[in-house]
Amino acid sequence: MSAQRERIEDNDAGRAAGPAARPSFSVVIPTYNEASDVGETIAHVLAQTVPVVDIVVVDGGSKDGTLALLRRHARDPRVQVIEEGRRRGVSAARNAGIRACTGDIVVILNADVLLPPDFIARLIPLYQQDIDLVSVESRVQNTDVVPGRYLDAIHRLYYGETTVGWSEGFSCRREAALAATFPEEIPGAGGEDVEFVDRLLDAGYRWKVDYSIVVAHRVPDSLGGFWAQMHGRGCAVPYIEHSLKKMPLPLVTLRRVLAWGKSLATALLVVPNLVLALRTACRSPRGLADAPAFWCAQHLQVVACRTGEFRSLRELWGRRKAAA
Repeated sequence: MSAQRERIEDNDAGRAAGPAARPSFSVVIPTYNEASDVGETIAHVLAQTVPVVDIVVVDGGSKDGTLALLRRHARDPRVQVIEEGRRRGVSAARNAGIRACTGDIVVILNADVLLPPDFIARLIPLYQQDIDLVSVESRVQNTDVVPGRYLDAIHRLYYGETTVGWSEGFSCRREAALAATFPEEIPGAGGEDVEFVDRLLDAGYRWKVDYSIVVAHRVPDSLGGFWAQMHGRGCAVPYIEHSLKKMPLPLVTLRRVLAWGKSLATALLVVPNLVLALRTACRSPRGLADAPAFWCAQHLQVVACRTGEFRSLRELWGRRKAAA
């Protein structure tokens, strides 16, 4: 954590002495079957006290009512919908949206993020001080369900005192985003955003964290949705290690096997798991009453992630065999 904070301070140094001209802002939103969320997300962007120049929504072949909803929103000249017709992944969609937008600053949203009305207005003075990327605070909106309370409590437990690069409501200069690009080698739903921020920082771009700016976001309401989200994050891990970090596939497999063994050993130890459930529940609005549900959720999370890792390892070994 200290090394990460030192990195922030280094990237914060050497700002311009005076404010620059007011930048323009674009918003990029990737979608895939987001009919229940994306309409409200767009509405919150359009309601900003400082208008954005454009909203680029990139749809990866949604099969629900997302496209019909987006086409209605596209009647507003600020909303551009790119219909890709097939699902290429969130990174590819984000890259396509960044190329298509026109603002100086690009705000990268998921389809379930709700911006406060003064969000853009509060970013302006940061970017006028020669900042290149900004992370903000995020809070789960739907804490009326167990997955929502659990994920919000986990965020408070692990990130309450730790600065992280990626956040809901992340923004950066468009020229920096075009230079870094999101890694399209990663499937699932995790890791591509952290890798993107690392690329920006490695290139020397200046980073600012402002946790006084808070955005709301939704998480899956159901256990099935929670499983799918955690499974997707697990799928990303072997691809990050092999495709991006260039680890040999046997080493990646060994690392994952050791991780599975560690998870199994931890699951058999009642006390550490109970302590973690209690610590997490203390961050919930319902307090210790959530401890039993959180104990179950943390086990479900581990199993979903490990299952996702197994799926990706099988895919990677299959590709290696086919190429041999």
